[in-house]
Amino acid sequence: MRRRIQVNQLRVGMFVEDIELGGHGNVTRSEPFLIMSNNDVRRIMASHVKTVVINVAKGRSLDRTASPPCNNAASYEAKLLTVYTAQEIERARQSIEDVEPHLKRVLDDARVKACFADDAARVAVERIMSGTLTNLSALIAVARLKEKDEVTFLHSLAVSALMIAFARGLGHAEDDVRLLGLGGLVHDLGKMALSEEILTKTGKLTASEMELVRGHPKLGYEMISRAGTAPMEVLDICRYHHERYDGSGYPDRLYGKKIPYVARLAAICDVYEALTTIRPYKRAFTRAEAINMMMNSPGHFDVKLLSAFVSKIVISGTIH
Repeated sequence: MRRRIQVNQLRVGMFVEDIELGGHGNVTRSEPFLIMSNNDVRRIMASHVKTVVINVAKGRSLDRTASPPCNNAASYEAKLLTVYTAQEIERARQSIEDVEPHLKRVLDDARVKACFADDAARVAVERIMSGTLTNLSALIAVARLKEKDEVTFLHSLAVSALMIAFARGLGHAEDDVRLLGLGGLVHDLGKMALSEEILTKTGKLTASEMELVRGHPKLGYEMISRAGTAPMEVLDICRYHHERYDGSGYPDRLYGKKIPYVARLAAICDVYEALTTIRPYKRAFTRAEAINMMMNSPGHFDVKLLSAFVSKIVISGTIH
């Protein structure tokens, strides 16, 4: 839905489609863009722009109050029907049912046997690749109907789906898309070696607990390495997805282009999915809020790749 507003009503997260100089009759066409920061707002307000046209379906509206989260699966599913068709929801549900036994085997083998079920992971990725060809948003939205204690299942599936969609948006060959999807699926496999108490804790982690959590990339890397079947790209995603562009990440404090390309992609998909999902200790942020937070985290991400993610996944409507 398009809506005309005064320039002093602009807020971070709004999606601008037209700018107007000197009133409604003087429209200047520009490439649509998302207001990423307060600097963007100030720059527009300092120009001769009087009014802008925003699309509230693609970004923030004038209403600053977020919709309250649904309290149960029934109300959440009813809300889905206002966004997706029944056919889209059913296709997504079928895709998740196809993925579930294979992904659960990957997670269970890591948790119980400390080993990597490579064959099951590859089948799961094929199912996710098929599911994302129809409707990525519906796939992730329906996956969120899973029980609260299946956070790892949801996060693994959703990050894999985002990696697949992002790689396709960047024009990668399907074989490379498959590798990136596999890396997204198993990026947090090392967390299966942590106690349930730490994984489900809602309060602040102690220093010793945080140290254990920060060890999960290495644990996952070692677990997958032992299998001897995973490509280097998958291992790089698993080990380096928490590295940050300015060197402030972990476990190896890599920086800039020293962080493998695939891990820089994974870092973006991992954080975006975490921000937009409900957790026991936080609400789910809107996509505009999540992107604003990420764009205003200087040094955390490869800026060019983050801009590409915003353009090809968020603004394009691939996910909503």
